[in-house]
Amino acid sequence: MPSEGLWRVEAIVEGHPVYIEASVPLSPRPEVFLCSFYFPAMSKGWNLRVAGGLDSVSLKNLAFIQAQAMDWWPGFGGGDVGAEPVARAEAGRERAAFYTGGVDSSYVLQHLHAQLGSAVFVEGFDIPLGDEERLRATRASLRATAAECGLKLLVVRTNLREHPVFKFANWETTHIAALASVAHALGRHFHTLYVAASDVPPPFGTAPDLDAAWSSASVSIENFSAELSRLERVRSIARWEPLRGRLRVCWENSSIELNCGFCEKCVRTRLQLLVSGAESGLDSFPKDQPLIPAMRRIVVDHALVGQWQQLVPLIEDRKLRRAVEKTMRRKNLPFFERAKRKTRRILVKLGL
Repeated sequence: MPSEGLWRVEAIVEGHPVYIEASVPLSPRPEVFLCSFYFPAMSKGWNLRVAGGLDSVSLKNLAFIQAQAMDWWPGFGGGDVGAEPVARAEAGRERAAFYTGGVDSSYVLQHLHAQLGSAVFVEGFDIPLGDEERLRATRASLRATAAECGLKLLVVRTNLREHPVFKFANWETTHIAALASVAHALGRHFHTLYVAASDVPPPFGTAPDLDAAWSSASVSIENFSAELSRLERVRSIARWEPLRGRLRVCWENSSIELNCGFCEKCVRTRLQLLVSGAESGLDSFPKDQPLIPAMRRIVVDHALVGQWQQLVPLIEDRKLRRAVEKTMRRKNLPFFERAKRKTRRILVKLGL
């Protein structure tokens, strides 16, 4: 139903409301919130019952997702879904792509915009709903890039990340499933929605076959450009004019500026742009943030070391190259190894 000029689908999960809303009519399909809460349920070993039924494609795909999740993430269990098979839901007529202004989703827009009807941005995911100043600035930037591609920017709002049950599982695990929820809610308009391939290897919440498994018979979720490295994508968008002054990669920045310029992701992207011939960083980073001092504060995630290693032979400046090599030595252990070591320390303290 429309609410304050917006259309909304809403559910009550464990006593707490969750909603998705947009300026276009939405579809209350069972996949909308099943996708959102499937991994959080598995993190607790819960099974699910779908009263409205699911189409045969969704049922088959959930079996694959369940097996993949139990293989990748220790502690995940349950996940059996009881549902009667139902007929295929109405399919939309257009294609769209989720767009955040970052490298990967910009690559999607650069290469697929001629096939798309809209770019979709979800408020409440990487920027909280309450941060209206930053949301307003981001909307303006994304809308300008979309317009230069001949596309409309469709803004969707959701409180999903604030929901206590959704928080049972890590956002790194649930983010594509959350996008799939939005895709199904938009199923009356789009038969295919593209998600950008990640720069983080599995086990992660996204991979081409895992992303596709969130599809139903009428809504297809497609991972785009997984065959390319992030550096290859950066090289493609490095001189793409619709993105100049609008590339937004930083998730740590809390101001209205697009990027902080000194976090690991900002510095890595700036270096990738530098070796791609875009010394100015597409004019999207603060000009008062020198690269070498910024690297002194960075710890590289284990999963991203390969991207840093790829840069070394491409950097001509000797001081900058040495700074990159030194930065790579300050790397985090894999997540599960860190967790095991922390558990061992706690057990030793307890004398167990």
